Order: sequence, then C-alpha cells, then structure tokens
Amino acid sequence: MKSDDYNEEYRDNSFAQEENLWGSSPTPPAGTPRRRRARRRKPRRPARWPNLLLSVLVGVLAGVILCRAGQYVAYRNLAAENGDAYGDDFDYDYDDVETNDEASQAYSLPLYTGDSSGLTITLNAPGETELTAADLYEQELPATVSITVYAGSSAAYGSGMILTPDGYILTCAHVIEDSERATVTTSDGASYEAALVGSDAQTDLAVLKIQAEGLTAVEFADSEQLTIGETVYAIGDPLGPQFRSSLTDGIISGLNRQISSNGYSMTLIQTTAAVNSGNSGCPLFNSRGQVVGVVNMKMSSSSSTASIDNMGLAVPSATVKEIVETLATEGTVSRAVLGISCYAVSSVTAQVYGIPEGLWVATIDSASDCAAQGLQIDDIITRVNGEDVSTVTDFQTVTADLEVGDTVTLTIWREPETEEDEADGSASAQEEADDSYHYEYYGEITVTLIDSNSLVD
Repeated sequence: MKSDDYNEEYRDNSFAQEENLWGSSPTPPAGTPRRRRARRRKPRRPARWPNLLLSVLVGVLAGVILCRAGQYVAYRNLAAENGDAYGDDFDYDYDDVETNDEASQAYSLPLYTGDSSGLTITLNAPGETELTAADLYEQELPATVSITVYAGSSAAYGSGMILTPDGYILTCAHVIEDSERATVTTSDGASYEAALVGSDAQTDLAVLKIQAEGLTAVEFADSEQLTIGETVYAIGDPLGPQFRSSLTDGIISGLNRQISSNGYSMTLIQTTAAVNSGNSGCPLFNSRGQVVGVVNMKMSSSSSTASIDNMGLAVPSATVKEIVETLATEGTVSRAVLGISCYAVSSVTAQVYGIPEGLWVATIDSASDCAAQGLQIDDIITRVNGEDVSTVTDFQTVTADLEVGDTVTLTIWREPETEEDEADGSASAQEEADDSYHYEYYGEITVTLIDSNSLVD
C-alpha cells in the first residue's frame, strides 16, 4: 500500500452495560444477554452496481447512475480497501482513519526527552462575548492541527489542538497508538515531526511535542459549567486531509454519559455537532471559542434498518486537565485496579436469570492478585468492603481513596460444579447447564490492588 493510502478502522460497541475494573473487552458467559464487544472493523464495501443497473433499464438514466456509482466506489475504496463491516446494529465509531493491518504493538512513537513538568491547563470561566460561527472559525483555526501517523508503509489521519505556543499538542490516544512516526500539520501548512510525551488509553488522551515556537494555543473552559442546549463547535479533519479543517456546529445534548468502549469505562459529553472518522482529537469549542472537550467517538449504525445521527462524544475538559498534567510529569497514568473486567448485573437481569445482582467477572489478568487469590471467571462480586456493588461506579465510589498496595474484600457468589461439569456430559446436558444458573454464596476473598501499568493480559 502506498504511504498516502489509508483505511478507516473502527472500534464498535453496543449499548451494553459492560464495565471494566481493568482488562480487555470480555465475552459474556453462555445464556446471558449477549453484549457485543468492542472490536475493530472496516467500513462496508459499497454494493455491486449490476443489480441496480438491471433494475433501472433506462439507458440515459442508467448511464448517470453508473457515473455517480463509480465516483462513490472510488471514494469509498480510498477510505477503506477490502473491508467488510460487522453486522452490529449500534456501534461506537471510536477510531479514526487509522493504520492498516501493518499496525501492531511492535510500533511506537519516539518519546519526548525534554522536561514537560511545567505543562498545565487552566480551566477558565466561560467568556462573556459569544462569537458567530464565522468569527469563531477565523479565531480558532490557527490553534487546530492535522495529525498523520505512519506504521510501516501505511499512513493514517486524525485531528488535534495546540496546547502551548512552544509546541505541545493534544489529541486522542487511539489516533497515535501502534504508530512509529507522527507528523503535525498546522493550519498554515507547516509540518513538524512529533514525539510522544505520554498517552492514556482509558481516557483516550495523548500529548505530543513538536519543535516550534510562536504557535497559537487554545483556551479551555470548565466543562463542569456546561449546560444542556449550549451551542458548541468542532474543527477537525473528518475522513482525513480531503476535508481538512471542517467546521461543524451543534448543541450539548448530554452530560456525564457513561460509555464502555474498547475495554474502558469513560464519562463523556454528548453533542449533536457532526463528527466523523478523522475528527478524533479535535477540539469541541463553546460559543466563546474556549475548548470544553476533546472529540473522541460517535454513535453510528451498520444496520440497513436503523440510523443514528448527531450523537458525537467528547472527553470533558475537566478530565483533560487532570490527565494532561499527569502525562506531562509521569508520561503515563497509574491507577490502583483489581485487574479484572466485569459485566454489570442489574436488578432486572438478576431477576430474569435468577442470579445475584452485582459484577459478573468476565476476565482476570494473570498478573493480578485476584488471579493469585483464586477469583474465577463467571464469579459474581456482590459486595466490596461490605458495600453493595452492581456497577463500576459503585466500585469506584467504595475504592476512591485507595492506592496501589491497599486491599479490598470481595464478597463472591459462584456457580458450583455439577455432575455434568465433572464428567464430559452429553450435548443436551451441556445445553441445559448453559441455560440455567444455580449460584451459591462462596465466601469472601481479600485481594491487593495493583498498578494498572503492571497488567499483562
């Protein structure tokens, strides 16, 4: 593939209540309501046109349709070569125009070796003067950038913004992951090689550094002061360089949206401003020209019978401040975690399937103390330190002040082994076992919280 070609790549996820206390997106046990895991996909190849031409049967009209179809196919082939979409009804378009199959964890950006400890973000009160869309675009365009990343012989694209006049750049972690080189292009067309200051996959934020001076930087406002219905704007590169520096507008349509995607639970802003692949990392401005969020995903549909429009999502500026300042000093974000991922078992699900309400363990990292202490996949955690838990938010509330090395006591329910489990059993016996649950109180397990950076699975 030529270096100027690119593929679109997505992570998708359903409206699942999948929650993670750290680990990859899990597969639910048989018999439970199926949750679709976040997974990478490429856009659907456009339909073949002979059937359309046969249905038209009018020479002139068929010629026009064929011409338009050829243009459409050429465009889609530029965006995604040989890609077939998965058939999920509701997806999170999480990735942008990302690297092709050559991308792997073997690639990583060069690290910035300078001192970034002085990098800070100030969250200002909303400005007094509202700008027209035209004035905002003229004022803020110089503070936005285009990002091109390379892996092997392929290129990919994303968006970003300038944090400081001396070249600190903010974008999304998924834009630069698994890449060996990145260039930042400013609105005046100047390009710079970028080094990685740090990235955090959980909040999907990354900081880059370029060697430049006198750049125009964005100003931030506090996302905690946003209100539903407030006007917002996005400036980014939907679908890559062809539509560089596109301006879209909308309103804040939701706050504190709890989104589980790609193995992480995020709290995001929802907006009607149009965003598409390539927009990730672009600023979401309020009407005063201040950044209130970083666009990182959207809702989309791959179903021919359902359509999802105007549901973009962005990382709140309050989160941006915390993470960027940590990345500037540490290069990564350390969190005290159990090292497991779970599904939330709601009260309704518990009643339907006759299981306890709590957190259903889906994956366990082999480096975690949970693995060492005998926690098992399919166990249900009903209490943490004596407090009832049925969502990750519940868990975070209980463990908010704990650090790496602290311990928590988990109350466990487990489905005991049956005679059919102990023997190989027939197919019918296995099917019966899959369709019914007989959870019993197992006991309590005390485990030590570990550093999220020490996980291996």
